[in-house]
This record gives sequence, structure tokens and C-alpha cells, in this order.
Amino acid sequence: MPPAKKVPNASKKLNAEQEALARAGAVDDNIDDENKKSMRYECRALKRSIEKEEVATGQYNDERLRINYFWLVAKKEKEDKEAELRNKNREHQDLREKNDITIKIWRQRLKHLLFQNLDKETMVKKQGQ
Repeated sequence: MPPAKKVPNASKKLNAEQEALARAGAVDDNIDDENKKSMRYECRALKRSIEKEEVATGQYNDERLRINYFWLVAKKEKEDKEAELRNKNREHQDLREKNDITIKIWRQRLKHLLFQNLDKETMVKKQGQ
């Protein structure tokens, strides 16, 4: 096995900017003009594509917010209607109970009147005899 390479001193290390410049200088820039032109067109097309996607993302988020708001409003309306229906049912039940009580009272009165009438008839018959 070959011996391990020694790590250069920290003082000889290049900072990140110098390292980037060194790498950029090492790149072969012998690209013809036609290739550069096609790369520029591709870059512009990609930028337009990114802009379209950003617009679509914004529209998507707006639509999502609108739907969410509509859902919340519809949910609130549903809860309100359910509460209103419960109140109507309670009111209807109360009226039904009140009506049943009223009918019961009138039946009792009618029984008493019939009994009184029968009692008076029997008294009249007794007096008539």
C-alpha cells in the first residue's frame, strides 16, 4: 500500500472563494458560439418555465384558499341549519306536549260536565216521581 498523503497545513488551505475561482479557471471555455447560443435559449426557456410554474403555484394556492374558505362557510351554514332544525323540533315537541295536556284537561272537564248532567237528570227524575 502506498503511504498516506499528508494533509497540507491549515495556513496553506484556500478559502472557499479562492477555491471556487481556481475551479472556474480550470474549466475549459472552448465552447463554440452556436453551443453558447443554444444554451442561452435553453436557459431562457427554463426561466420561462419556472415563471409559469410559479404563476400556476400561486393560482393553485389561491384556489386552495378559496375552496377552504368555501368549505368553512358551508360547514358553518350546515351547523346553523342543524341547530335551527333542533330548535324547531324542540318547539314542535313542546307544542305537542302542550296540546296533549290541553286535550287531557278538556276531557276531564267534559267528564265532569257529563257527570254533573247525569247527576242533575237523576235528581230531576227523583223529584219528578
